[in-house]
Amino acid sequence: MPLTNDQCYTSSGKYCFCIEFYLDEHHREGFPTSQLIHYSLGPNPDAEDDKNAPPQKFALAFSTADVVIHGWRLGLIADKLQENELASVHALPKRYGELDRKMPFVASIKITPIEKE
Repeated sequence: MPLTNDQCYTSSGKYCFCIEFYLDEHHREGFPTSQLIHYSLGPNPDAEDDKNAPPQKFALAFSTADVVIHGWRLGLIADKLQENELASVHALPKRYGELDRKMPFVASIKITPIEKE
């Protein structure tokens, strides 16, 4: 599935070996899906104090890094992950956030490597 400017994820329709995270147009990181240990989707605790903060937090724990995604309507991305069809996730400029209120919107992606002892 080709990506357009207003999409924050791509799916393959088949098993994905790797999930890529596009931090911006020049930086991307990928993780093998076999290294996914845990994920959770829930309310963003920062949204309680800041009304402009994204309401959802999607956290993924890989064996080598933790990935935190903030955004709106992230359930569809979690569904694609659960179905092994999630190919990539992209942070988008805020101007695309309300184009389609049924589609997910990713405001930020933060990747924190796991420190080696």
